[in-house]
Amino acid sequence: MKYNLLNENNVKLTLILTLLTILALNIYCTYALGNQSLVSNEVIHSAYLVSIAPPWGTIDEGVKECVINAIDTAEKEGKAVILEVDSYGGYLDAGFAIGDKIASSNAPVIAYVSGGKALSAATLIILPAHIIALSPHSIMGAMQPISYNPLTGSYVFVNESKIVNPIVEKAVTYAKLRGRNATAAELFVKKNLVLDAKEAVKEHVADLIAYDLNDLLRKIRGYVVNVNGRNVTLEITEVSTFSCGVRSRLISVFSNPMVNSIMMTIGVLGMIFAILSGKLPILPIPILFLLLGLLGTGFSPNLISLFMILLGAILLGVELFVTPGFGILGITGIIFLAVGVALIPSAAPTAFAPPPNYIQQFRVLAIGIASGLGTFTGFVIYKVVQAKRRRPTYFTMAGKVGKAVDDIPAGGEGFVIVEGEYWKAVSKDDIKKGDAVVVEGMEGTRLVVRRLDRGGS
Repeated sequence: MKYNLLNENNVKLTLILTLLTILALNIYCTYALGNQSLVSNEVIHSAYLVSIAPPWGTIDEGVKECVINAIDTAEKEGKAVILEVDSYGGYLDAGFAIGDKIASSNAPVIAYVSGGKALSAATLIILPAHIIALSPHSIMGAMQPISYNPLTGSYVFVNESKIVNPIVEKAVTYAKLRGRNATAAELFVKKNLVLDAKEAVKEHVADLIAYDLNDLLRKIRGYVVNVNGRNVTLEITEVSTFSCGVRSRLISVFSNPMVNSIMMTIGVLGMIFAILSGKLPILPIPILFLLLGLLGTGFSPNLISLFMILLGAILLGVELFVTPGFGILGITGIIFLAVGVALIPSAAPTAFAPPPNYIQQFRVLAIGIASGLGTFTGFVIYKVVQAKRRRPTYFTMAGKVGKAVDDIPAGGEGFVIVEGEYWKAVSKDDIKKGDAVVVEGMEGTRLVVRRLDRGGS
């Protein structure tokens, strides 16, 4: 009897524990599945394609602005970003900025090394991408920093731990963020490790190999990536090219070391020549070259844009209202305005700034003013050139008809009135007061006249 009672109690206890376990599992599954349904139902169907390839293959300030703008736009529109990379690398600051933007992006970022390489800073910026794909013949790695001399074209490898260690830590952080091989990321910097496409996938640095963009889209279809805690499914069927602005392209052009050094050299030497020779009207030209040189050294393009617009307006005002004619000041002013307007940011800058719609209104206003002044100045130039090309005409009184005010003997002098003006005249024949005369020419300030016969012309 005792045995049966214990047996019955055990059965009851087992049933109670089983029911509690089922209830707990039910609550957990309901909560977990409910949360998963909230975060995993987001599907991306379209993407922006951003090309980092020649002639825009250098990772510089211009490319940085373009990539950041593309990611910001994709976040607002609920799209993904595909970075098509074929680059030897570029500048460290720009690489860090792009990498940090991708790491914190709220839009999925797919890096595709479509060309033959993604080296140095190009490897740095693709490490934090949600998906990394390589074409079969491409390579990646070789991230040891170098110091480049634009004047001589020489470079020196940098081994200072103060510079190398932050790059290593950044690369490792990016790799760990996406579950990639952190050891390989470290060796990219310390040992200049280079991996081809197969090795990169094998070592868990890259995710897949794709032959072209269509192959990439097919292979990532159905991929679920974690974007800042959200599970996003990739079903990309529409890809549109993201066009980088004129501003970012200008920054890239003048960030080229060779172009930058030429601009700076012309600017400095031109200013010295203008000041020493006393030819101050040409001073704005070397200032223009100097500002464009500063643009490529990392100086704020926003400040340069503002300065160029103000200086261009001043130069045009001086040319139109102070100096006679139209010349170098007006032409330089138009160039300043054009470049300044092109460098106006398309989006509101960071930190304290007016709302974006104010920035857009200012841009439209600046473009309108610059276009109006440019059109007016162009019209003035056209008229000046037209006047200079016209054949010169000389004033002459020959053939004019007038009347004698005095009696003028042949070979003598007297006064005549021609077209309402009194002139001293010398006559070839006898002229009586009141006779009609015709002018045959001039001798100095005197008219040569003859009597106009009744039948004469």
